[in-house]
Amino acid sequence: MTPFTRQVLHVLRVRERPDPPPAAGPTLDVFRASRRYLALRRVEWVLTQLGALVGILFSLVLFGAIDLPFVQFGGLEEWVSNLNIQTPVVSLAGTDLVFLLECFAITGYLSQLVGSGLFLTLNWEMRWYMVSDESLRIREGLVRVREQTMTVANIQNMGIRQGPLQRAFGLAELEVHTAGGGGKATEDDKSATRNLHVGHFRGLEDAWALRDRLRGALARHRASGLGDPDEERSPPPGDRDAAPDRGLLPAAETLLAEARRLRATLREDS
Repeated sequence: MTPFTRQVLHVLRVRERPDPPPAAGPTLDVFRASRRYLALRRVEWVLTQLGALVGILFSLVLFGAIDLPFVQFGGLEEWVSNLNIQTPVVSLAGTDLVFLLECFAITGYLSQLVGSGLFLTLNWEMRWYMVSDESLRIREGLVRVREQTMTVANIQNMGIRQGPLQRAFGLAELEVHTAGGGGKATEDDKSATRNLHVGHFRGLEDAWALRDRLRGALARHRASGLGDPDEERSPPPGDRDAAPDRGLLPAAETLLAEARRLRATLREDS
């Protein structure tokens, strides 16, 4: 971590790395999003900045072609002269006003250009994923930190999303839904980004491998009696020999033998 990053984290009071999730155990894996994800975000950032630059240039050309009226501040001149201040504030032409607005626009654009570029890298550095067979944790954000902790046994659904740019960079996103999510969220649902029951593993090079690992851990939890209580489960192989049907079989055979003897006795009496 660079000294600049440490200073920013100190000012924002953000820890570099979150604590492991509860009951993580020796199976805990800690990793970040792929560096390809950082490259993808930079490409998206460049495209956004180019669009903003084109808009600013178009505005400058448009306002430069308009003949704006002359704005006179005579009252201001008289007020300044009464104060005996030697200030050359006499008048302001419309073109001068446009020039000031242009200066503000260009200054604001350059400021956000530097700030957003630095924020992009820091935001990637502060994105952490922690996965174990028991629980998982997702931490993202720099100014507004969002940290989620989920239990593997409560996972209900998992899906993989991959757009055109993600496919070009060999990336995908794993979306994990846990119990209590209140229904399936759609892409247009803005509240899905604030739903603590939906976790997003963004920028993964092999989202399918992580999904299969979580599926395996979930299957082990359900086989041991954890997970969704409404889900049907088959008895473990070791308990099938001790099933109640084995104990009822000798009694049924004894009852059948007694019924046969009784039937034979009735035939002899008749």
